[in-house]
Amino acid sequence: MFFIFGISPKKVSTQSGSFICPVCQHNTRYDIYQSRSYFSLFFIKLFPVSKAKNPYLVCNHCHTVMPTDVLYRQ
Repeated sequence: MFFIFGISPKKVSTQSGSFICPVCQHNTRYDIYQSRSYFSLFFIKLFPVSKAKNPYLVCNHCHTVMPTDVLYRQ
């Protein structure tokens, strides 16, 4: 019998909004993601094997990944 298993990350969008990006200087939308590692069997994520990691922000215009503190610096 042949089993395909492993651990893979899964990112989930937890919040979105708009802000002025400090990198591209555009008033654009952002998404806040949080990732977590899951045990997978036959490429199906079954259950989490780690705690949720620190959330991070992604600018939808320039696709730069930043810490969420950027929202409070403006």
